[in-house]
Formats: sequence, C-alpha cells, structure tokens
Amino acid sequence: MTNTPVHVTCPAGTITGYTTDTVNYFHSVDYSEIPSDFADARPLQTPRNQDARVPRPEAVALTITAPAETTDAPVLVYIHGGRYEHGTHEDPRAEGTANAQAGIVQVQVGYRVGLPGFASFRDDEAFRFRGIDDCQLALEWIQRNIESFGGDPTNVTLIGQSAGATTALWLMRRDHYRGAFRRVVALSPAFPLQPFEERKATLRQAMGTAITRGSLESLPQEKLEAGYRKFAKKYKYGLALGPAPFDARELADIPLVLGSTHDEFYDVASARKADASPFRRLIARYLAPKFGFPRNSVDTWMQVANYLDETRPLGRMIGDGNIRRWVAQAGADAPGPTWMIEFTRADGPALHCAELRYLFGVHNNDSTKRLNRWLQEFTCTGETGFPEYRPDHAIWEYEMDSGKQRVAYASLDYVAAAFSEDTRAGGLL
Repeated sequence: MTNTPVHVTCPAGTITGYTTDTVNYFHSVDYSEIPSDFADARPLQTPRNQDARVPRPEAVALTITAPAETTDAPVLVYIHGGRYEHGTHEDPRAEGTANAQAGIVQVQVGYRVGLPGFASFRDDEAFRFRGIDDCQLALEWIQRNIESFGGDPTNVTLIGQSAGATTALWLMRRDHYRGAFRRVVALSPAFPLQPFEERKATLRQAMGTAITRGSLESLPQEKLEAGYRKFAKKYKYGLALGPAPFDARELADIPLVLGSTHDEFYDVASARKADASPFRRLIARYLAPKFGFPRNSVDTWMQVANYLDETRPLGRMIGDGNIRRWVAQAGADAPGPTWMIEFTRADGPALHCAELRYLFGVHNNDSTKRLNRWLQEFTCTGETGFPEYRPDHAIWEYEMDSGKQRVAYASLDYVAAAFSEDTRAGGLL
C-alpha cells in the first residue's frame, strides 16, 4: 500500500501528512509552545511548516485522522487516560481510521502528565492545571484550524477515558468552558482523594526540595522521577495527581454521556490476592477508607457487593470507589441532559479500558460494530438512542462480546448511596 504525501495549509502553517486509501493522517502536530517543563504553555506564535508523517508519541501534540475528501465534517476529539502519569495522543486503542471512513474528523490530544502537568504552585490560578490548560490550547487550535482539514469547528464532540474523562469533565466546568465543544462523553472518570495542596507536604518530603517551579526545574530528571515514584507509592490505591475537588453541579449545561465498565479494576493483582483470602470481607472493610468510603456506609455497600459477587469484594470496591462513584455523582448532579452507559462482558469481567477498541472500531466484528456506530451517530447528531439517565436512573447496558444491549434502571444507586454527600468532597483514580 502506497502512502501519498498530502499537504494542508491552515492558519497554523502547512502540515504535511499522508493519504492511505480514503483517509488522511497527520501525526503528532505541535499545537503549542512550552518554554520549559513547568512553564505555562502558550499558543504557537507564528505559522510554521510541520512534517506530520511520523508519530512522536512522547510529544505534547495532537494527531488528526480525516476523510480525504470532506467539508464540514463532525469532529471527535479524544483525550487519553493514564493516571496522569503516562499515556499518549497516539493511543492505538482509539485510532481514528474507522471514524474517518464514516465521515468524521478525529483528533487525539496529548498533554503534559506527571508533575509538569499537575503540580500546583503558589502563583497558579485556582482550579487550573498545566496539563488541562494544554488540552484547552489544543481545543483552541482545533477551533482555528480544523476547517482546513475538512472539519466543522461548530460541531465538536469531546471524549475522554479514565484520566482523560476527568479532564473532559474539568473542561466542562463553567469557569473553564469556552464553547469549543458541544457535547461530552466521559468514560470511567476519576479524581484524587484530596486536592494537591493537601498532598504538597508529602511531595516535598519525597522530593527533598521545595515545591516551586524553580526547585523542580533544577532537579536532574532521574531525581525528579525517583522522588515522584516515592510520592506516588503513598497513593497506590488511587490517583496521586489530578484535579480535585469535583462537584458536578459546577459543570456547564451541555449534553453529557457518562460511562463505566461493570467491573473496572476487578482484576488488579493485589485485589485478586486479597479476594482469595477467607478474610476477604474483613480486608475490604479495613481498606474501604483508602477508597473514600465513609465508615458508616461500608456494611450497606458490602451487602449489595456480596449479592453481585461474594467472592470479589475488594475487586469491586476498587472500581466503585475509584470510578463508579463519580459516574453516579455526575449523573445525578450535572445540570445538562445526561445519559449513562455500562459496558459489560459475557465471557469474563468488563475491565477498565476494555470498551475503547469497540467504541473506536479498532476491535469490531459484525455483532459488535454497534458501539462504534453509536459513537459516530452521537458525534454527528448528538442523539444517543436511549433514555436520559434522569429521572428514572436509566442506564444503557452494552455487552461487548456479543453486541447485545438493554436499558436497565438504578444499577449504580447502591454506589451513590454509599458515598452520598461525601462524594462532593474529593476524588479517587
């Protein structure tokens, strides 16, 4: 198969990609200037020519996959996950060929992770993080340039998974939202248990230096990484970094689809070991506060978890405490129209990230293409094809192995009840 060069001239400059069959690919396009790791990014100052034929997965950049011949196409923008520690805009699980073949321009966005993206300093604006501001700049670049790639800047859908879903929700906040997207899909969002300020002393102890731009910039890379590993180890049950606190009532009034997998972190090695113990219920009850469970709610939650699977209480607790509590809170409190999806499996647990290849058409067969077609329809029209979550707590259940689907009700109410108002105080992975 021959890859033919293709050149697109846009306000940002001339971008050279390549065409394969009916799809154009532009890899790792720079969308900002970052003076140093801990400095605020800024828009590109002057147009520049970029050769975007070779992926640079470690770059803070974006990748565009577009129909070769199109105008005014809907735009799907994907923000990757990775615990705010890793991940890339070249995530192969969300590769854009299937969506481009369906007439959609897809953009995958990279951003700074780790301390460069999510450490907070004294002079930072409240509730702002460099990694999330990177995504904001990417959205602004898309608004200025995507029409040259055949996209419609007035019809942008933002989709994120895991930490990327958290970022998408944060960009929905009324103090962040700038109209750069019309609707959001947030898959398995997660939040740290405490805001960064409450963890700064722990980070200072781990790093052995003051938590300022200057001091962190001056550290050798190996010492910076070693200090962060020591810090992150203290939060191994959740996110060490990320935006917090989360309150869905602060979101803008735009359409929101929330998703979670039925079993999320069910199969984590440490959970399997603990759940194999005859004392698994005691272990889960002991660890519950590490996942943010109020102590007076654990027994009630345990009764439902035992009904779902009495052999895996800790595995379910990790997923409910880290992910599904935030899905339930956003579903209940987001001010705009809200829908909810739960991804299931017939042949085993439905784990964290399992839905990505199905949604993006990377791993589809005739019986499971429905999920990719659903995403394409939502991106084009905003129509979900199933009832809103409120007022009856309706949830679209999608079985990834077979493509079977049904509407269920109140599946996450037991999770919401376990956290109640405590859900609004902080977050987890």
